[in-house]
Amino acid sequence: MTSRWPILALVTVAHALGALTALAVTPLTPFLLESLDLSRVQVGLCLPAVYLGGVLMALPAGWLTDRLGVRLALGLGQFIVGSMIALAASSASLAALLTLLVLGGFGFSVLNPATGKAVVEWFPPRERGMAMGIKQTGLTLGGLAAALALPPIALAWSWRSALALAGFLSLVSAVLVSILYRPHPVASPAQAADRPRLAELGTFLRRPPILVVFGCGLALSIAQSSLLAYLVLYIKETFAVSVVTAAQFLALAQVGGTLSRVAWGVTSDRSFGGRRRPGVVVSAAIGGVAYAALALGAMLPLWLMVPLALVAGAGAFGWVGLYFALVAEIGGPRYAGLLTGTATACSWSGTLIGPPIFGVLLEVTGAYTLPWLVLTAIAGAVAVTLPRLSPLVQRG
Repeated sequence: MTSRWPILALVTVAHALGALTALAVTPLTPFLLESLDLSRVQVGLCLPAVYLGGVLMALPAGWLTDRLGVRLALGLGQFIVGSMIALAASSASLAALLTLLVLGGFGFSVLNPATGKAVVEWFPPRERGMAMGIKQTGLTLGGLAAALALPPIALAWSWRSALALAGFLSLVSAVLVSILYRPHPVASPAQAADRPRLAELGTFLRRPPILVVFGCGLALSIAQSSLLAYLVLYIKETFAVSVVTAAQFLALAQVGGTLSRVAWGVTSDRSFGGRRRPGVVVSAAIGGVAYAALALGAMLPLWLMVPLALVAGAGAFGWVGLYFALVAEIGGPRYAGLLTGTATACSWSGTLIGPPIFGVLLEVTGAYTLPWLVLTAIAGAVAVTLPRLSPLVQRG
């Protein structure tokens, strides 16, 4: 492949299949709850386990992506996540399942820096927001496919069969990336002296506005991961519907996130002069309003949950493409992988604490009202803070 559009299609598919594999546990939580006899707090640990592995490896993954290149790093990452999730299907206990999910997260950590670096290498700044938005739809498309396909498979066979299939798909994707991906023909391999060093990260971390950007990514990930981890259970328990029906609302949220990522990418390129922060701010505000509405619980009619799930997904997932485009542009071609890896570590740290806190609040209060309102406050804080920063990227 020597054209940027087929390359974009390839990395988007790779991101989607990797995300389907890594997020496969989220629509399967009701099955895990019963099969492994878990509490609602314990089942909330499954998604953070994947992201714990991601956080532990995010910075090394970004550094390795800059040194090894996109093809090798992305193929290796997908092989690891596919293998570990496939093995997780045979888990006999929560401890074994969580351990394999953490190991799967090691491979999942490569997806953002590798696919983000591919976009920076292949697309000029005037098209980069749109390209990053399209690429980031891989996460929501993978989640959408998981939400629609895996619960029916689990009902027909078992959750273990569904999880094993999810792992196999990433192994297929690893093969496709290894065969089809090519580096940009104009970009020459970096000499050893020109490759980024981990120590150079300190130059960026000494800039307070960049630290605020990383903190906002953490905060928004708390909200995103909580919605991802608990929306299926919330719908099932609040409206007394089947697991398959509840998972379809998660799929609607993923649709909202997919559409908003593309829309914000195009808007940032064409209407905001390449600025990424306005879209992140508006996404946070939309999410805050949606979480406040979800706090109403059974007072809402079930039919209203259809548009509300779409809006909540747009707010929870829509900011990610712009966020990582901003971070990659701060780092530039040389440091895009390193900065994206650092941002991934920060944002995914929010996933480690979001679902457990949501679960604890749910157990203590016995209702979903307070957890959703806490997410409203978090999203509102980002919407107020992020616009106050000075410009972070010089645009010609």
